[in-house]
Amino acid sequence: MVHNAVVAFHQQSIKIARLLIKTKWCIFMRELPPLNALLAFEVVAKTGSVRAAAESMSVTPGAVSRQIRLLEDHFGTALFQRQGRGLSLTNPGKAYYQQISEHFDGLRDAGKILHRNAGRSVIRLHSFTTFATRWLISPLSKFQMAYPDIDIRLTTASEWDDSTDCDAAIRLGNGVWPQRHATPLVKNVLVPVCRPTEGRKANMDLEGLPQHTLLMVRGRPDDWQLWCHAYGVDLDNLPHRREMESSALAYQAALEGQGISLAQRVLVEAELSSGTLIAMDDYQLDCGSLTYYLVWNEDSPKKPVLKKLEKWLTSQT
Repeated sequence: MVHNAVVAFHQQSIKIARLLIKTKWCIFMRELPPLNALLAFEVVAKTGSVRAAAESMSVTPGAVSRQIRLLEDHFGTALFQRQGRGLSLTNPGKAYYQQISEHFDGLRDAGKILHRNAGRSVIRLHSFTTFATRWLISPLSKFQMAYPDIDIRLTTASEWDDSTDCDAAIRLGNGVWPQRHATPLVKNVLVPVCRPTEGRKANMDLEGLPQHTLLMVRGRPDDWQLWCHAYGVDLDNLPHRREMESSALAYQAALEGQGISLAQRVLVEAELSSGTLIAMDDYQLDCGSLTYYLVWNEDSPKKPVLKKLEKWLTSQT
């Protein structure tokens, strides 16, 4: 008996809940005018003519007029008044048009974006800022022209953040990330570079290094230590140092003659080729597997388009 009563009460509660939901939905729908009538009103308000609106909507003038009457009946007020051969908005009609027109424009803009992106694949790519500006932008631009159906959306940051939400990323490391596919993009060769003044040209060797200001990078604190260890230089004997926020700033400071930057050679090739920077070519350190990789989740549903991007970027090296 008790069980039956509980079941009956439960069933009755469900019926009441459904009735409440249906009632609220009906009230909500009553607050909205018929959407076809709303569209007819918006087009007539823009054109000032039922006939022009009918042509625009590919319907008959009579159909447009019926929709306008339907909307006026819904609100209980006239929205248009006859003016010569055309129509003009009444004061309530003007106020209502001003409120809804921006929403119709937003719907049209959203539709344009949807049409434009239909059939396109999107890759959200994240990269270090310096690598993006000095190497990545050029091959990405060419990739977009070669594959217009793939949309690359690039974001950058000076340091890596594990919470970054992206489809693929440019990461600096040894190529080993759990459950990640990683492909090296460039050789990571470290070389000291500076502005080619006469004094610096004469002292661009190990013996003259203590006379220069070392441009240290906060995000890459071990680079100078690795390089010095490779060439038997005691970093403590190089007292003149300046700390920079990023490699990009260190390279710019070197270009302005403020000191020596330990550069990733692939990122300053343009300046070395033009002669605006000179390098200690006899003292280059190849970091081997420690370099920049294109990295993505091995289970990514976007693997086919990511493979295209991978093939393109590795061919640019």
